[in-house]
Amino acid sequence: MKQIKKIFCVCLVIIFIIFFLLHHGVLSIMKSWTSLNGNITIQLEHIQSKEHYSEATQNSKTARLHTLNSDDSKTLKDNFSVVHKVTIHDIMNLFHAKTLDTCSNQCEIGRESLCSAVNASNWYTLLKLRNFQVIPYLRKGQYMYEFEKEYMRDPPLKDMKQLPDLKSSKIVIFGSDDGKVTCDVPCMLTGLVDLVNGYGQPRRVGGDEVRVWLVDKKTREFRSAGRVTDLNNGSYQISVWCLWRGISKMHVAVPYPREYIRTVIHQTHLSASRFVLGKFLKNGIEEVTLCWSLPNVPGRPCLCNLTEIVGQSFYCGRPLDKRLSCDDWNATSSTPLLQPINVTDAERRLILTRPTYDITKFTIPNNLQIVVHKNDNLPYLKSCSETGFNVTWDLSTPAGFWKPNKRWSSLHCSRPEMTKKFVESCLSDTTVWIFGDSNSVRLFNDLTALTHCNGLTNSLWPLAGSCSKRKANITLRFNPHEMPLYQHFHWTSRLGYKSVADYIRATPSVGKYIFIVHYYLHVTPSHLSVFHSRLRHLRDATAEVVSRNPDALFAFRGPHVVSYDYNYNHAVGGDSLVKFYVRLLLETFRDLRDKVLYLDGWGMSLAIENSLNHPSDSIPEEMIKTVLSFRCNRSGHFKRY
Repeated sequence: MKQIKKIFCVCLVIIFIIFFLLHHGVLSIMKSWTSLNGNITIQLEHIQSKEHYSEATQNSKTARLHTLNSDDSKTLKDNFSVVHKVTIHDIMNLFHAKTLDTCSNQCEIGRESLCSAVNASNWYTLLKLRNFQVIPYLRKGQYMYEFEKEYMRDPPLKDMKQLPDLKSSKIVIFGSDDGKVTCDVPCMLTGLVDLVNGYGQPRRVGGDEVRVWLVDKKTREFRSAGRVTDLNNGSYQISVWCLWRGISKMHVAVPYPREYIRTVIHQTHLSASRFVLGKFLKNGIEEVTLCWSLPNVPGRPCLCNLTEIVGQSFYCGRPLDKRLSCDDWNATSSTPLLQPINVTDAERRLILTRPTYDITKFTIPNNLQIVVHKNDNLPYLKSCSETGFNVTWDLSTPAGFWKPNKRWSSLHCSRPEMTKKFVESCLSDTTVWIFGDSNSVRLFNDLTALTHCNGLTNSLWPLAGSCSKRKANITLRFNPHEMPLYQHFHWTSRLGYKSVADYIRATPSVGKYIFIVHYYLHVTPSHLSVFHSRLRHLRDATAEVVSRNPDALFAFRGPHVVSYDYNYNHAVGGDSLVKFYVRLLLETFRDLRDKVLYLDGWGMSLAIENSLNHPSDSIPEEMIKTVLSFRCNRSGHFKRY
């Protein structure tokens, strides 16, 4: 009897301990769901807790995702309340079964309309519908980056009066007297921006996109960008520099409030974006499917994994016609943008009203006068060839400012005149290879004008091309970056190019090379993890080459301001997530900043109030001058390492 009582007491203790652990969220709880495609079951093991964990702790508790075969076609529930951090590899693994030969390419009930689309005309019609059926990239509660978790905690916008009221918001410059402040060249001014909402109440959280720049009132040609620090309480510290004499006007713009950025992040999670059409063709048999940089491609139950062909992640829906295979991928074409998906009326209105040719439309009215006295000159600058690359990655101070006739005055270093003699001596026996999009082609064209190279046989973009200057042994090359490339609405034959990283990795250990890489407007329609993945491959290839070839120079051309983009869904692409783009860029190249030159197009384009995809011609011209200035001294090529 005593033994029985003892066992009973032990059992009670065990039950109590289990209850305690469950109550405090220490035991793991297993849940499983089945994805939309019916072939994948996800098991998420997580630990519930009310405590705040560091990012390192959260990483250790990243959801474990397992891919299994299943005939179940239940819809994946996306209403779980627990937040999970996942990686791009986790998501790729979830869709792996759709790329296998064993995948059954049979349409699901309710998705017959997508399966019936077999040509470009069908897809154009479907993609313009408000209720187009997407397959989300990230489900509710999933995130890859901490900033996504922060924004997605907010509820969707329903009341437009919760947005910043620019007319009521205030700007204060420290040291100002009745709206007037004086300074000397090259002093820095600081101030505070306090945002209020449409109810006249202070905004209590940060996360808005705030921008500041100075313009000379008399000529409007002297211009410079300032710096903004988010205080995370609805106030923003602003800093500007007095760089020229006279009276200047300060502009403070709020192009994207926090609520808009949250909407954009939500759209990237859903992949409510812009796909690419892929044509499959063999013996006169043709079928068109959707393609995308991520495997959540709608329209077909099974996928063609074209990553090995493209060099980076790229997928197309597998043709339903069994006479066609993935090997028959023949051409690509652009598609219309999707309408915003799963948004409130207020969010839809917000998306439709943000694009503008005039960024000053979103500025805070002010009568501040900045009077600059030229009591001193700008500091003496060493030549760029004697200046480390690290300085170009320091975004806490301006890289330069614009002078009349859109001439760029660098604040990093002294640049030589771009004479014919200097350019030829600098680039003698050198191959310059530029990768990217149409903005990269503009860099190529500016170099072509400087070197007078010839031999280009075709129009660039999206095709590759090269030219040369035989006398100086200069070769210029252009290659598009990996798919997706939003080219034209006519078909472009399948491009047989390798990835940017593959081309760079193949660089010989001997020889003079300059590489300029640009990823921007063709990757921002995707989730930022696509850009991040390409960056990591680029970083690894760059590190390998600089370790064995001291005559290889690498430059990365950063993003620029694009205040006017797609007029009915500005949430697709554009510059609304640029601060997170730059954060990923800085983090990825942290240990290579002394080996890679950063070409900051942001400050340049903000200062001149750029709005379009292709900024002023002066920007690529000045970027090329910067590359050559860091590459060579006045006598020619300068070996740094």
